[in-house]
Amino acid sequence: RTPYMHHMVRDFSTQREVFEKITVAAISLDDPSTAEREMDRAFAALLRYRRPIYIEIPRDLVHTPLAHPLRPLCLDDEPSDTAALDEAIAEVRAMLTMASRPAILAGAEIGRFGLQDDLTRLVERLNIPIASTLLGKSVIREDHPLYAGVYGGLIARDEVQQFINASDCLLILGSILSDVEDLNADSPLLSEGRTIHATADRVAIKHHRYDAIRFQDFVKALVTNPLPSFPSRPLPAPLPVAQGTIATDAPVTLQGLFRRLDSLLNEHTLVIADVGESLFAAADLHVHRRFEFLSPAYYTSMGFAVPAAVGASFADPSLRPIVLVGDGAFQMTGTELSTAVRYGQTPIVIVLNNRGYSTEREILEGPFNDVHEWGYERICDMIGGGVGTRIKTQGEFERGLTDALADSSHLHVMNVILDPADRSAGMVRLAHRLAKRLSTDRP
Repeated sequence: RTPYMHHMVRDFSTQREVFEKITVAAISLDDPSTAEREMDRAFAALLRYRRPIYIEIPRDLVHTPLAHPLRPLCLDDEPSDTAALDEAIAEVRAMLTMASRPAILAGAEIGRFGLQDDLTRLVERLNIPIASTLLGKSVIREDHPLYAGVYGGLIARDEVQQFINASDCLLILGSILSDVEDLNADSPLLSEGRTIHATADRVAIKHHRYDAIRFQDFVKALVTNPLPSFPSRPLPAPLPVAQGTIATDAPVTLQGLFRRLDSLLNEHTLVIADVGESLFAAADLHVHRRFEFLSPAYYTSMGFAVPAAVGASFADPSLRPIVLVGDGAFQMTGTELSTAVRYGQTPIVIVLNNRGYSTEREILEGPFNDVHEWGYERICDMIGGGVGTRIKTQGEFERGLTDALADSSHLHVMNVILDPADRSAGMVRLAHRLAKRLSTDRP
């Protein structure tokens, strides 16, 4: 009988089969005669969908030569069906011609496919408002005159929500729709009669589905083909960017913290928000450049932000990550800062220390939502690098954040002590809408 190997579950194919459910391609290179073809297939899927792939190499085959001489990567990049693309654009044109209140809802796939410039040109050619999903926050400059704000049913401002819902022709581009948008059977985002929904998986216009059109080809065709433009109309009033200095001995609050942070963001900072207050409060921040806001707003996987800062620093060393993370999430993955120190990365980590899980407290209060208190700033001593500070007052936060931004040679960990009952405006909106939904759902 073949013995089990460590990390092995059931049989040699189980792990690959598990990853097939969460990747766009999962392969095992167990045959030298097909390995090259399989790698081409996996990388083609990665580029086609801009989502993860899984490659497994049996340890006894790592150094086995390929059966055939290595050739350039064959991506098998099938172009869009031109007839289908022309038909889709004609259908879009017909919908826009009949519309009086069109709008665009843009999501994260715009950034994944590098279509930010195309999106901006489309918005300006049509002269129609644009909102972003929370996952897609910052795919367009948030100071653009046609930007309406973040749309997300559970956390968006009422005026943005109502504005997008009132659209009579909604172009949903690269958006992964989930319950974060508070979808239900009556949601305007599910009203196929007035939506154009394009993602890496398919293009759907009203009741028609086009599977032979690439997402990037569709977006670029929207830009290059003649489409109607629209007269300007009033947008929801944007939140003002906070100004002035907060230097007081009063206890630090979420409102004061995010007000000051908002005033100090610039084109060289990248905001990375974890789940909870970190994300809901950050939805109202003003991001200065495109795709400079990262979050797990779809899957809401707690513990995302600190490891994401390491990856983001490798991807673009010119940007300084500002990490917003709750104490519970930091306890899961905060030690990944050791990797940041090892590679000379200098993120600024703001730990929102309210001694527990705020979102869960809003749903059901109880001691099970509390977390054990850590001296979060002292992790810098443990990992042998960085500057840690303990923050209790507004003035301490003002000085600490200013010093951290001025010091590009060290990572900084700011342990911000908050009242457990303190709530951001985003969390208040979330709690109100959750309570309304729960009361409606009860028999």
